[in-house]
Amino acid sequence: MPGMATQRAPRQAPRQDAPNPQNGAKAQQKTGFRNRLYDLPRAAGIVGMAVLLGISLFMGNFRALAGATPTAFIRQGDVASILEDRMDAAGNVLTVAGRADVDTALLDSARSAITDLQEAESAREISRADQRLTSAVSALVAEASDALEGEDQTMLTRAADDFAEQGSFLRQEARTYNEQAEKAEELYESLPTKFVLPEPDVYEGI
Repeated sequence: MPGMATQRAPRQAPRQDAPNPQNGAKAQQKTGFRNRLYDLPRAAGIVGMAVLLGISLFMGNFRALAGATPTAFIRQGDVASILEDRMDAAGNVLTVAGRADVDTALLDSARSAITDLQEAESAREISRADQRLTSAVSALVAEASDALEGEDQTMLTRAADDFAEQGSFLRQEARTYNEQAEKAEELYESLPTKFVLPEPDVYEGI
């Protein structure tokens, strides 16, 4: 109708979609993944530095201990020749004692001890093998002495004395070696990585 104002329908507010929880979770996952990727090189660098520090500490301790450790006992002074003479004397005891009616087990024990001493390498191994040989030879001489006479008795005594003399020489070398090894032992006890380092070698039983 002319003259009348045209009525307009009320304007509706623009529609807003409700937030989708799944979209938010996905966004958080992407952000968390990116953060983990960002942290990965940093974490790897920290681990790498820790490993390098551990290796450096170990190598430093190893070099310090190696520098304080004396030359192997078998290569000290006259040790090698003393051991050879001592085993020869023990063999002579065996030869003479074999002429007497002694227990075969005693002969076998002495032979076995000689073999152990031949195969020993470290000061600790040599000391233990020599202690076994000393016990075996002493038992053999004690039993054979009652059964031998004359020249055989003299030869047995001479061999036993030679064996004892070489043993005295060996102990002298061992004392000198242990004096040197004592410094390595003191250093070893103070090292933080001693649980992965070889314990210093010493001669036992003196």
